[in-house]
Amino acid sequence: MYSSKYSFSNAIFILLLATVSNYAVAGWTNISTSANGANIYADPATIQKSGGRTKMWILFDYRKVIIESGDKIMSMKKHEEYDCNKSQARLLYISKHSGRFTEGKEVYVNDIPYNEWIPVVPSSISEDLWKYACR
Repeated sequence: MYSSKYSFSNAIFILLLATVSNYAVAGWTNISTSANGANIYADPATIQKSGGRTKMWILFDYRKVIIESGDKIMSMKKHEEYDCNKSQARLLYISKHSGRFTEGKEVYVNDIPYNEWIPVVPSSISEDLWKYACR
């Protein structure tokens, strides 16, 4: 039989873990998971619709470190715009971070407000995000 001290310690640990996990993704909605196991989130509070277009912030949270140009990347935040009528998207801003959920060192930033439109690929993460943004 378990002692009450052991059960209480486990309950505290589980409560703490749940609180930390919820804090990390507060406000973000899980949209998809990539082939390499990254969770892709959208922030519904940032959705801005204008005519047939929608802008939205996105978070990629990697389970394993990705190395790019010698930098360790665990998460990426993007601002994207979607053309809901023409099934296309474009990147407006991107930042890459050494920690999960955009924590840690910011290793790359690019603000590109007039980037080219690219077609949304069927059955892809891009399509999952486009569908969420344009619903």
